Amino acid sequence: MRANAQSDRPRRQDRRVLPDRRRNGVRRTLCFAALAIVSIAGPSTLHAGAPGPDDQDIDTPYEDEATPSEPMELRPGFPGQRDESMSDSNRTKRTQTATATPLDPAARLLEGDDASEYWTLYVELDSGHRITQRFLLSNTGPGNHNAVAIGHLIEPGRVPYRYENGRRRARWTLSDDRLDFDISASHLVLQRPTGQLRITKDDIEIRLFFDFPGDALAGRVPEDRLPKNYHVEVLAVAAATRGTILAPWMSVPLEVRGRTWLAHTWTRHNEASLIDRRVEIYGYEDGTSFYGIQVRRGKSFSRAWLIAESNTPSMVESLINVPASWVEIESTRQEDQTASYAIPRRFEFSRGPNSGRITLGNEWLRFDPLAVIPQPFRWFIRRKTKPREVWADAQIGVRLLSALESPPLPDSSATESDSNSERETEEETAERSVTGVASITFMNSSEDR
Repeated sequence: MRANAQSDRPRRQDRRVLPDRRRNGVRRTLCFAALAIVSIAGPSTLHAGAPGPDDQDIDTPYEDEATPSEPMELRPGFPGQRDESMSDSNRTKRTQTATATPLDPAARLLEGDDASEYWTLYVELDSGHRITQRFLLSNTGPGNHNAVAIGHLIEPGRVPYRYENGRRRARWTLSDDRLDFDISASHLVLQRPTGQLRITKDDIEIRLFFDFPGDALAGRVPEDRLPKNYHVEVLAVAAATRGTILAPWMSVPLEVRGRTWLAHTWTRHNEASLIDRRVEIYGYEDGTSFYGIQVRRGKSFSRAWLIAESNTPSMVESLINVPASWVEIESTRQEDQTASYAIPRRFEFSRGPNSGRITLGNEWLRFDPLAVIPQPFRWFIRRKTKPREVWADAQIGVRLLSALESPPLPDSSATESDSNSERETEEETAERSVTGVASITFMNSSEDR
């Protein structure tokens, strides 16, 4: 039950002071006018007033690394929740085999006129609320290391509520370890073992804490799945989340629980020159967690990758670093075929015995990421990119191995029993249906690609 259902206290927006709203509106307009191009790309971050680290020191470990796709050892337990049945040695092995090196959520502090990075969070709450959030750091536009935070709170039956903050480098702060971001009233904390998302604006407050241990389900998208010089790390998949939200139409905070997905993206180049479209899939249901990503550039480049885990008693296998081949099924509706930002209706993917499909459903958010930028700056940005971001419901059907232990790897010289192996593997698989959400980011309309 929502907190404002039986309350007789005055509504929160009625208690706002009008001069403060006017002053905040002017301040926000000036901030975004100064940021200009920041809304679509994201830069690195600086601790306010402190010089940035040397570019070579901070970027060498992350450039052009070869990332082997090794299977990750899996043990029962909710993603993000400590599994007491797992020994310390096995816990360490799970963390190390997920990626070649431990994932580092810190800001990269990239140099270069087109350098950018961003952290994307999707939060699904048991109350029915959804939160989409992005923290952007960008060198594009006047100055370096500018920052923007933009998010939406979605309540069923209401129009999505947008909130944002933007600051020049000297007006926002980053901790010395580059894990705590304070962009005016938007705060992101990436300290392990508990991450935080806090929005403390006059009109909306969000205070969420999500499990963020080093051994939780996570992975680095391999380089061969992405364009050159484009990097993505999936830092959290369906991490247990708790906290409170207070929307303008609520009179008291609502206690909530749910799950959080978190991905970190960075590049030294203009993102719109590297990809045309990016699709991300977030899913969780009955112990099965899922994240998938597909990036596309025209007809010459289309790659996908996914990570999934099921902790049900009959299924304790996972898909880690899976370079799945996604076949895109376009909509047959005439209005979709002629739309400038048409979303696909279905994906089908396969990788050995593991296969599945993703069906996109009802859209619940579609917006222009540049809408917060005032004119004439918006006009200059649109000369390079005309982005759109779309969020929609998704249904995921995925086949996972259901054996209690992973089957041994076959001898590389064995060829006679291939058909038998395939049949045995098929018998050991089970299909899971997972309710999810799809995020589709277009860098340009179909006419401009």
